[in-house]
Amino acid sequence: MLRNSSVIAALLLFSQPVVAAPTTTEQQVTIKLKNGDTLKGVLVPDETTEAITILLHPVLGRLRIPATALITEPPAKPWKLSVSGGLSANNTDSDLSAGGTFQLDTSYSEGADKVALKGRATYEVSRDQGENASTTDTNEGDGELRYTRRLGDRLNAYATTTFNYDMLNTIGTDVFVGSAGLGYDLIKNKTTTLNLSVGPSIQQIWGGPGCEADPICGQAFAAGTARAQLEWKPSSLASITVTNSYTGAYVNGIATNNTFSVALKIFPMGNQRLFTSLNGQTIFNALQSPRINNSVSMQLGIKLD
Repeated sequence: MLRNSSVIAALLLFSQPVVAAPTTTEQQVTIKLKNGDTLKGVLVPDETTEAITILLHPVLGRLRIPATALITEPPAKPWKLSVSGGLSANNTDSDLSAGGTFQLDTSYSEGADKVALKGRATYEVSRDQGENASTTDTNEGDGELRYTRRLGDRLNAYATTTFNYDMLNTIGTDVFVGSAGLGYDLIKNKTTTLNLSVGPSIQQIWGGPGCEADPICGQAFAAGTARAQLEWKPSSLASITVTNSYTGAYVNGIATNNTFSVALKIFPMGNQRLFTSLNGQTIFNALQSPRINNSVSMQLGIKLD
């Protein structure tokens, strides 16, 4: 009799559904409920439907969560647009200038593809060294068109063209760089992205009163380009973007063209819409004259995405 009772107890035990605890190798997801609770566990995609979500919780076991109980995040909009403008100050060697600047950033994403367009134009009153009179002109600006295709969770391919002009230069008022290659996200999470990219490129400079007498100005040269970009959003009130782009043209050895820029955005209302920004940029180009350009601006703007 005792033996039969043991067998029945064993059958009853093993007939109950057993839920294994999620292993550390399985991807954990976080689900937010309308009642304010948050659940973390492993999603069962084969059994999850639009009406029911199946989650393996490490403590509560197997959970069936109706869609009506979930807080669903709205899908990301494909278009993003940011417009800003403000005051600026500029120093190209001994030439001084001050005025206003306008900046436009827009992008479109669909699936694994993303196209981003950035542009900046500065209208300034400038005074050259040794001159008393001031002139008003749009003396500086730049633009970038960049296409990125995601090849994996962190690996991507890119193709980009950049254009920069500075009317204060005597040799090389205009610079064009075209590049294509591979990029990799060293850091990628909700608050921080660090992307490194490298590839072959082509560079050409032209323009300026001294261009005709310069043996390099007006020609195109093979080059290599490497870029590092850090985007950090510590909170809904602020974001920081730091970018360094290096291009080495194969002329007279390797001629350096390096652009370092920093942008700090403050969102006083915390809604990622209205913002104030402080922007700084340093350009060194061995093929231009003067070689160094420093600029800083404070802007007010709005994000329309």
